[in-house]
Amino acid sequence: MEYVMGIKGKGFAMVCTSATAVQQIITMKHDEDKILPLGTHTMVATSGEPGDRVQFSEFVAANARLYALRNKSKLSTKAIANFTRGELATALRKGPKSANLLVAGYHKGK
Repeated sequence: MEYVMGIKGKGFAMVCTSATAVQQIITMKHDEDKILPLGTHTMVATSGEPGDRVQFSEFVAANARLYALRNKSKLSTKAIANFTRGELATALRKGPKSANLLVAGYHKGK
């Protein structure tokens, strides 16, 4: 069973995930990294089918980097969460996806 958990506090966000990669009833890996950093203060924790999970989390990370390069400004955690929500909703309308994401981050000075 896979899980993603997060805790938000004043000035920090902490996330954890299971480290197993499971296909049906077979455990494929015990050291899968399911937390992907999106910047210095933002990360996304994922769970779900390995193909959908990896493809969608890398898609979100690549678009966040592309936005930063084009506009010379990084996306906020809220903006990344809104982008992720919209893209996942669009992907679910096109076909079944099995990816669960938790976006976490903080802002200096707030």
